Amino acid sequence: MHLIKIVRSNLETTIMDTTKILQQAESLTTDEEKLMLLAGFIGDNMDNLEPTDFIQLLTPLQDITRRRYEENPILDTLSDYMVALIKLAENYIRDERGWLATPLLTKAEDLLSEQPDTDENAQWKCQSYSDIGECYSMNDRRIYAMKAYRQALKYATSEDDKENCEYCLGRLEKPTLKYDPVEDTEAYLAVIDEVERRLYEELKDEPRGMGFCFIYWPAKEALLAEYGIEWHSPSLMNPGVIFD
Repeated sequence: MHLIKIVRSNLETTIMDTTKILQQAESLTTDEEKLMLLAGFIGDNMDNLEPTDFIQLLTPLQDITRRRYEENPILDTLSDYMVALIKLAENYIRDERGWLATPLLTKAEDLLSEQPDTDENAQWKCQSYSDIGECYSMNDRRIYAMKAYRQALKYATSEDDKENCEYCLGRLEKPTLKYDPVEDTEAYLAVIDEVERRLYEELKDEPRGMGFCFIYWPAKEALLAEYGIEWHSPSLMNPGVIFD
């Protein structure tokens, strides 16, 4: 079974109950059974799951796919493991806990770099690097995103894949809104995960709605200043744009 497609299973799940599914998975004997159940549930409920649900489901799924890959290191098991890593990272980002995505994406990139450059691996590498690039882009790690998309372009085997990679790179190289160039520096990237973790704790009781950015940006600016980094918010970088 290829998790990379997360195919919809025949499970007749009509009521979402992540806790129940996790308990059911825990009671199963083999990793293969657990994989089928969890991946099937995700596939059946893809459009309705919240990031927190994905995280609860993908955390054990990541462990299961890792064990299967370690026991049988072939492309199929590696592909499943890679998807679990990247999807978990994506949902940490969607859940505003992007600092937890960094080690997952780093692991995924390490695994990719260890695989030989063969015709068989090319399409898989292209898609994987593209997915990693999208995660980094969502998480405002533009330098890392561009690096991943360039790797994806290197392995692109079709015109559609090439055009998609070039489009994503162009979007990053010429963004619609200006951002502080300090965000591309080694100094900023070295501390931003810790800064965002602290921001999450500091602002966890603040409602996420209109106007939240005007609480978040000053707090981020102040924390970055503690690390000796002067940072300018999107509103300062784009004075003619109205943010809410």
